[in-house]
Amino acid sequence: MRRLQLRMFGKILRQWRRTSMSPGVISRSMCMGMAVGFSPTVGLQAVICFIIAVLCNRYWRPATFDWVIALVGSLVVNPLTMVPTYTFYYWIGCQMMSCSGLVEFQDAEHIKDLIFALGDGTVAILLGSLPFMIAGLPAGYFLGRVVERVLEARAHRRRLRLLEVARQRRERELLAAQKVPSAGAD
Repeated sequence: MRRLQLRMFGKILRQWRRTSMSPGVISRSMCMGMAVGFSPTVGLQAVICFIIAVLCNRYWRPATFDWVIALVGSLVVNPLTMVPTYTFYYWIGCQMMSCSGLVEFQDAEHIKDLIFALGDGTVAILLGSLPFMIAGLPAGYFLGRVVERVLEARAHRRRLRLLEVARQRRERELLAAQKVPSAGAD
């Protein structure tokens, strides 16, 4: 799990270095990505993140979302965790509405067939995912803010290190300049 977290953080760090992001882009992107990630759209999440980011950045306000970071945020539900997650969504959705009969999910193909049938099961899964999508908004924003603060602190420490190296180099140059005239005067 730790390796996965480091890989995800590494992807965000590389994206942050490649582009000059305005403050809040990472947190907004993670927020949007987690909301999309909790929706029952496995397989379309990359496309949905890309479309939302492009439309918002183009027609609403530039530099609102970064779709790569949103895609990282959307990985909260993936094909490996899809069966238990969608089963839970279905169970919660059936608590919100009356389902004709509880369905048992065996694998991802069974879930896909149920969703594409567009019946009670699809509505139950959509209803069941709504609380998680809503909870994913503040969770994603908080997680994104933490990542932003870590990156800002890292950049600040790097600037301080570079300033210290420059100061030391300048002191060495001044010492060397002071020694040269005194050696030539003797």
